[in-house]
Formats: sequence, C-alpha cells, structure tokens
Amino acid sequence: MSYSSQSSKSSSSRPIRTPSSSTYSSSVGVGHDDTEVAFAELQMLSQNQRKLATLTSRMTTILSGFDKRLIKLEGSILPIHKGTQKLARMSDNIDLTLAALNKTLGHYDVVIDEQPLLKQGPDVRDTRPYMDTIDRVIKGLKYLEKSDLKSQEGVMKRMNDLIELGARNLCNVITDWVHADSEAVDLSEYSRNAHYPVLSEATHNAIVPIFNYLSTLPRHPRNGYAPLSAGFAAYASVRGNYLVQCLGPLSAKLQQYALEKIGAGASGAGMVMVTHEDDEDHSTNYRRGEAGVLELFEAYYGMLDNEYRILQGLVSSAELDKETLLLASTFSQLVSASLNGLIESLSTIQSHVRRHLATHTSFLLDLIGALSGIILTGRWDVLIRSMEDSPEAPLHSSSPIDKADLDLNAGFAPAAELLEIYSKLKNTAIGIFPRFIEDVKAIPPRKAAEVPSTSVNEITYLGLQFVRQITEYSDVVSPLLHTLGNGNWMMSSGVAPVLSLGLDSDASKQSIVGDYLNDVVAVVLTSLEARSRAIRQPSTASVFLLNNIGHLRRTLSSPLPSYLGAAEDGSSVSILSLHLGEVGDDLLATALRQANTAYLDAWSPVVAPLMDDQPLNANTHYHRHATSKLIGVGSGSEKNQVKDRFAKFYEALDDLERLHKAYPVSREDHELKDRLRRDVTRLVCPMYARFLGKHKAGDFTKNPSKHIRMTEQEVEDKIASLFR
Repeated sequence: MSYSSQSSKSSSSRPIRTPSSSTYSSSVGVGHDDTEVAFAELQMLSQNQRKLATLTSRMTTILSGFDKRLIKLEGSILPIHKGTQKLARMSDNIDLTLAALNKTLGHYDVVIDEQPLLKQGPDVRDTRPYMDTIDRVIKGLKYLEKSDLKSQEGVMKRMNDLIELGARNLCNVITDWVHADSEAVDLSEYSRNAHYPVLSEATHNAIVPIFNYLSTLPRHPRNGYAPLSAGFAAYASVRGNYLVQCLGPLSAKLQQYALEKIGAGASGAGMVMVTHEDDEDHSTNYRRGEAGVLELFEAYYGMLDNEYRILQGLVSSAELDKETLLLASTFSQLVSASLNGLIESLSTIQSHVRRHLATHTSFLLDLIGALSGIILTGRWDVLIRSMEDSPEAPLHSSSPIDKADLDLNAGFAPAAELLEIYSKLKNTAIGIFPRFIEDVKAIPPRKAAEVPSTSVNEITYLGLQFVRQITEYSDVVSPLLHTLGNGNWMMSSGVAPVLSLGLDSDASKQSIVGDYLNDVVAVVLTSLEARSRAIRQPSTASVFLLNNIGHLRRTLSSPLPSYLGAAEDGSSVSILSLHLGEVGDDLLATALRQANTAYLDAWSPVVAPLMDDQPLNANTHYHRHATSKLIGVGSGSEKNQVKDRFAKFYEALDDLERLHKAYPVSREDHELKDRLRRDVTRLVCPMYARFLGKHKAGDFTKNPSKHIRMTEQEVEDKIASLFR
C-alpha cells in the first residue's frame, strides 16, 4: 500500500472537529504528529524489508551454489576418507601384531634367559627365586600351547625339559636336606617304647614348601616324569637307606647268631632236642632273649611306625592330605629295602632252624614269641593296611604317580610275607610236640643191643631239658598246643594243622601245657622202663630205674630259676607245682614205688637164708641174678643147713656190695640213698638179729666164729656203706 492512499483513507475517516471542542483539538494535533512519525518509520521498515528480501534471495542463491560445490567436494573427499580409515586400521593391526610378536619372541627368549639359572640349581637355603624361574618357564609354555605355530614345538620341548630339570634340582635339595638329617643310629641303645629320631624343624620347614610347589608342576608329556612323585621318591630313597643302615645290622646279627653261635648241632632228622650231656644250664644252651629277637622286632616296628608318622606330618604340612595313594606308595617304597632285608634273613633262619631243630628248638620258640608280640597284637596289621589299596578304603591321588619311583607293592609284599614266615615257623614248632614223644619212645628199641649204665640215662636228660624248655616258653607253647589239639600230640600225622592266631593270656588255658608235660613225663617213664629191660640182672635194672626216676623227680621238684617261673607272690616254684600238678606227682611217685619194690626184691637172696621156714632150694625166684654157688647148696642135716644159711647170707650180701660198687645209687640223690638205706636196714637187720640170736648160742657148730662173720651192727654198717 502506497503512502498517499493510506493518507487519503486516514483523512476521510478522521472525525470533524467543532469549536466546542478546542481543547480536544489541541490534543489531537499532538497525536497526529506521532502517527506521522510512526508511519514514516513503518515506511522505512517496509523499504528495509524489501531490501532484506532482495539480499536474502541473493544469499540463498549464493548458498545454493556453495551447497552444490560442497556436495561435489564431499564426493571427492569421501573416497580419500575411507582410504585413510583403512590405513589407520592397518596401522593399528600392525602395531598389535608387532606387540604380539614381541611378546611371543619374549617367551621364546625364556629358554635362553632362564636355562642358565635352572642349570645352576637352587640355593638350598632359599628356593623361592628358583621356583620363580620355573614359573616363568611354565608361563611361557602355557602361552605357546595356546598358539598353533609349528615352529613352537621345539621350544616347548625344551621348556618341558627345563621344567623337568628344575623339578629334579628341587628333588636334589630335598635329598640333601633329608640326608643331612638321616644319620644312622645304634638301636641297641634305644630301650623299648623309646622315642626314635625325627626330622629337625629346619629340615621340615625347608622341604615342605618344595613338596607343595612340586604338586603344582605339570607332568612331562614325553617321558612321563612326575615332579611330586619324584620328590617323594627322593625322600623315600634317603629314609629307606637310613632304615637299612639302622635295622640291617640287627637282622644280620640275628642271622649270624642263629647260623653260627647256636651251631648246626644234630640233624633235623634225628632228635628234636638239644644235646643231653648234662641237664643243668650251661652257657652253651640257648636262653630266652639271648639272641635279641624281641628287641629286633620291636625296633623294626618302632622305626617303621616312626617313619610313617614323620611322612604323615610332611604330607599334611604340604597340604596334600587328600593324596592318600601318594602317602601309601611313598611309605611302601620307603620301607621296602629294610623289610626285604628282614625277610631274607628270616627265610634263611627259618630254613636253617627247620634243618637243625636239635639245637634250635629254644631259639625257634623265642622267635615265635617275639613275632607274636607284634603280629598278634594287631600292630603289624596296622602297618600293612597303611600300604594297602583295598576296596573298602580305596586310595586317591590327584597327582600322577610313577610306579617306577613309588611302587605301592614294594613294601606291602615283604610285610605280608612276614606273616607267611610266621605261619611256617609255627608249623615247624607244632611238629616238635608229637615228634619228641615219638623220638623218646624210639630210643629203647633203637638201642636194645646196648646195655646202659645205671647212671642218669639220655632219656632222662632229654625229657628234663624238653620239659624245662616247654616251661620257659609256656606262653608260646600254649597256643601252639591248642592249635594241635589236646591229646593229638600222641598221634603221628603227616598233615600240617591249620594255625590259629592267638596268644593265651588267660592262666586257665595254660593247663594244656600241664597236660602235654604229663604225657611227656609218662612217655619218659615208660621209655626208661623199656630201656631197663636191656639189663639182664633185675637188681641192676632196679638201680637204673631208681637213679633215673629219682633224678627226674628231684629235678622236677626243685625250685626253678626266676626267669623260668615264679608264684604270684614272687616265691620260687617247681615244674611239678607249676605245670604237672597232682597228676605228674602221682606218675612219678608210682614209678618210684615200683622201682623201689623191684630194688628191694634184689635183697631177697640176702633175706631168704634168714628164714628158717623157707627151704634153701625154694629161693630160686628170689635170686635170679645169684651165682651157681647159691643155688641148691643145702644139706640134709639141720646143722649143715644153718651153716649154709649163714654162708648164703654173707655171699648174697657180698654180691650186693659188689653190685653197688659197680652200679652205685646216684651219689647226688641223698634223699634216695637215705630212704633206700632205711628200707634195706629195716628189711635185713631185724631178721638177721633174730636169726643170729636164735643160732648164736646153738650147737650147729663147735666154732661159731667160723660161720658167724658179722655182728648185727657190722651188717648194718655194711648196708649203710652201700649208700654212701
């Protein structure tokens, strides 16, 4: 709209002023001026707007041109930008590749860098830096295992070899520490239940971290080398040698004692007992405990049990408690050498004892008793179970175990074999009981052509020595006899009995020993009776029986040495009171009475002439040993008969005097001699006194002194002289 048109419209629409409104008119004049000013400004704004629109149009045209140019520029720059991004990515990849390559090459360099340190070996006082070196090799190995480069195989082999080298050197450290703490000890200085040596605290603290570290090392992929197994194998080797050095001399000493000091003696095919030159104790006879058998087995068990406890402590401290298979295998390997040495010695001893029972019976029983102390108490079974992988308690190990280093059967086999040797020894001992009885019974027929002297016979010596041996080892013999069965020792049997494992601690069970010893005494008495039949003269045979039975009874009734037995109050006892009892006492008393009666029968030729009512020619049965001069010499007249009776009396008395000088009653048995002297004196002297008193004043001769050679007192003195 034009300014003029706007003005005309304003003029036509403006109101008509009147004179009456002059004041108002003046006010309107002022307003009109403002309107004009505003209108002028409006026109100016309109013009400016038109100019601005023109400028805007021109700017839009310019910007549109710029936009087209920018689009063209973008089209030119975009390929360059994309190419630049690819180059940037390639640059980053190159940087990453270089970094990875440097890292890989760094692990390759581990072999070169760490090999000299690993070959040098660790410091035995501080193995941690050496372990760190091994860890760096393991880290490089694990890194290379993740890649598939064929070139790395050689490096990985060398790394595995370096790890093995490091593990072996750590095992050598274990060996050095343990060896320094495993000096052999003299076990003879250790009493029973003594505390055996253990590893020092320094050694324990030094090797436990090594064991713990070895458990983290991998197994060698080519040769199967297991570091943890090798570490415990090194430990077992050192401690095993230590046991051999400590225990080996004991088993060797026992073997030497059995084979050389006791002696070969009689062949096992003959008598089962020791020599019988004397039934008293001699230094040549074996005494219980003399060979140190009990000390040997207690030392073996004590040392083995001590080693197991030490090994348990190491395993626990190394936090390997769950490695039960490792513990059992290590212990089995550790004890194998010492146990094999023991088994070798015992096998040799067992074979030798079986061939020489005549000299080794006591030693055999001592050996069985000592073995029973560790076997039948269950202690040996505990050791065996510590090396056993049973279905009831299977062993476990998370670490590989090389059987060449740690063999579970290495120690288990000889430990179990000890039980087999124990059974063989018991079988051998059980065979002694019936065999001795058969041997004693075989003596009289074997020596029937030999006339024995009236001194104590070998049968008596054998019987006494055997009874004394059984008494000394009654605690060992009792379970053996129970296994054989009461009374079965009287039967010959070629079948070996099945052994029962059990020691008799109940005193009531010891009665079977008494039963057996009573049978032995009865067989000895029977054999003595049979042996006496080889003596033609009954009087001499009766002296033989008196001497032997008297010696047998006196010895069995004598107090025993304290080491053979004692009463509950500590007082001394005899074999008779300890084992034989009333049955044995009756056996000996009956045999002695019978021998005494047979001996008194020998005095019948002395007594018969003093009996007036006994015809002289009727005395034949009284003097089977008499000379021909004493048989049928009587005369028809009474006087001559009295003379002959005196003559026969003195001749018979002289014969018995010669008999007693040639075959005297035992000089050591004063009780027997006193009893026989009293019995003979009571038998002969009263009858001689009566006969002498009756005919001394008679007229049977004009010279009584010619026929009456001795007074009553002289006869008594002569009888007494026979028993001095």
